[in-house]
Amino acid sequence: MATIFKALKNIASGNRPRKLHPPSFSDDSTELELLSLPNAIPKQYPPLILIHLILLSAAFVLLPQTPIPNLPISPPTRGLDKPQHPFLAPITTRPVLTLTWACLGAILLVPWWAGSLRQWAHNGTLGSRSVQERLEGDPHKQRDIWNASIFTVYTALALHGVIILFGAPFIQYVQHTALLALLLALYTTFPPAYVLGPPRLGLPFLSASASNAIVQNDLWVRIFAERNTRNPPERALLYPTYGAFLGAWCGVIPIGLDWDRPWQAYPLTPAAGASLGYITGALLALGANLLFFFAEADRLDSSGTPGSLAKGDTKKKKRKEREQKKKLFTKED
Repeated sequence: MATIFKALKNIASGNRPRKLHPPSFSDDSTELELLSLPNAIPKQYPPLILIHLILLSAAFVLLPQTPIPNLPISPPTRGLDKPQHPFLAPITTRPVLTLTWACLGAILLVPWWAGSLRQWAHNGTLGSRSVQERLEGDPHKQRDIWNASIFTVYTALALHGVIILFGAPFIQYVQHTALLALLLALYTTFPPAYVLGPPRLGLPFLSASASNAIVQNDLWVRIFAERNTRNPPERALLYPTYGAFLGAWCGVIPIGLDWDRPWQAYPLTPAAGASLGYITGALLALGANLLFFFAEADRLDSSGTPGSLAKGDTKKKKRKEREQKKKLFTKED
């Protein structure tokens, strides 16, 4: 009744009722064409990766600031000629605790991002799932989480030995090296092991998957050894992995310098380099995915493909048709 009275009031006042136009499907068709591209990326990808990187940076810098009653900050013994900023004191004076906080932050944040990448790689979407998908669930999720976690532990043990071979103390800094290896393994191993599945190397405690061992191993070789990525999720896995390793390698350089600064304590600089490398690699992957996506969209637009992506060509055709009609009308007059 209220709508009827409102319509009568509009008619009495002389206002015309609003016309209902049929919905336009040009935007939907454009979105469908863009999503069908090989290098298409979901719109949730840029904000999700930025949130992930911001939280990861905050975990490395802010979590060590947490006060612990029974573990006070000891006065610095290095760099007394140039005192460091008070903000850096909790990070540099307790390297083991700093690495512990960094590993805890990575344990919380890296699997979350790996789950988003898994959804993207398997379903082509990101963000919240529908109610039906949540009710159906993922029958292989628990198995894949177990396999990725166990394979990450194996990688951490292997990286511990590699770091020692690169010059780390064998006995003196066992906790430092173990935490650095765990942080590197979380950055570089858990996401691809959860998204792709771990390579089939015959390791114990890894449950068998349905995929073929040869195909699984070739997939890892193609992405991480040959660096041959074929879609955006693979780039999102490759670039941060290489960035973390290169960052940790470059982070060793300041340790050998004779600056005698508190932040040169082992393994702060390799851990910071690994985190910065991981963040840089993720940002490079974002830029590369956007570049490939825009290049494909522009190529499809310029190729004259029928559809909403070729709006420029359709507008030109309509203008030509209008001009031809005008010429015909002028000739008839």
